Order: sequence, then structure tokens, then C-alpha cells
Amino acid sequence: MSRDRLLQAVAAVAVAALAIALGGCAAWALPQLRPVAALWCFVPLAWGVWAMLAPPSWVPGKLPLWGALLGILAWLMALMVLDLPARLLGLSLGYLPRALLAAPVLAFYYLLWMAVRDLYVRLLAKT
Repeated sequence: MSRDRLLQAVAAVAVAALAIALGGCAAWALPQLRPVAALWCFVPLAWGVWAMLAPPSWVPGKLPLWGALLGILAWLMALMVLDLPARLLGLSLGYLPRALLAAPVLAFYYLLWMAVRDLYVRLLAKT
């Protein structure tokens, strides 16, 4: 594994760890979210692997777009396949409202992966 790939993974895991902390706070505040908390523990692993799978030509400039692709996968699984709002919160959202939630999910992932890109660039500059 190259040093650059390792730094990409470190940057992604560091940002994902912040998401884990925020998700943990939500799970603590809303007891119905606690079953999902165990899945949240795998987010840094998934993000680290996803960062290492980024095409070299996309690094570092297009890392936010690469992260948005992961956001599409997360949105598909959480909202479209598992329908987590209905399972966890009792919110019966129709297909269209769940589909419309794609935009904020993608924006959120894009912003988080901008932080991954920035952290990766800083780590690269330090080595």
C-alpha cells in the first residue's frame, strides 16, 4: 500500500470518527436509534476503504465527489431499501419524500468529504 493511499484512509477515518461521535449523541438522545449505533461503529472502516478505492486521478481534487458517490450508496441503503425513518422513528414516508432526501444526504457527504480532502492535503504536506 502506498503512502498516499494510507494518508487518504487516515483522513477519511478521522472525519468519519467525528460523524461517529455525532451519531452517538443522536443515539443517546433518541433511544429508538440505539440499534443503529452498532452499525455506526463500522463507518470509519467503510470510509477508510472507500478512500483507498478512489481512482488516483480523482485524488485529491475530486475526493468530495467520490464521497458523494458513497452518499448515494448510504442513501439507497438507509432510506430506499431499509426505510430507516419508518423502522426507527415510526415516520411513514412515501417513496417521493424518501427520494427527495437524496439531495441533503449527498450534500452532507460532499461537505464531509471536502473535510477529508483538506485533511489529506494537510497530511500530505506534513510528510
